[in-house]
Amino acid sequence: MLAPLASPKATRDPRIGPLARHARSVPVPFTRPFRPHPGFKGAPQDTEAERLLHLFHDRFAGLGHELIRCQLELPGEPHPLAVDLLDLTTHRLIVGRGTAERSAIHEAIGELLDLSGLFLGAFAKTLLLPQLPDPDLDPLLKSLGITVTWPTPAGFRDSRGRTA
Repeated sequence: MLAPLASPKATRDPRIGPLARHARSVPVPFTRPFRPHPGFKGAPQDTEAERLLHLFHDRFAGLGHELIRCQLELPGEPHPLAVDLLDLTTHRLIVGRGTAERSAIHEAIGELLDLSGLFLGAFAKTLLLPQLPDPDLDPLLKSLGITVTWPTPAGFRDSRGRTA
């Protein structure tokens, strides 16, 4: 019989709550462009993702939401993990992609699942895309608790039917 695992002692970041004990949050100014890795050259879809993140930030900050950007430092990782946005008002972890192509969505799913496991407080997983993805991805995204958000002429809409 296996012994139960001891629960990890969480570190606490006063703005975002408890983190996995091996993670450390470092605030990052919300500036353009966001490149956490030295020498990283972005692709056109990275530029579009950054544009969407700024639109989202500006819209929700204008509605009174507190949004931050940070990096998570983990021992053994050569570079910090970038956190696109955290909406502290609604407790959302937001990952942006500049395309709704399946490969970009698969990559974003992995990022959302990885990052959400490091935040021990509950953050809803949100995928920010330029448009709705193929409908056949809906069951997958729903089963993983990921809400898709995209821009509209009036603001933003999400896969749960909310607009802002």
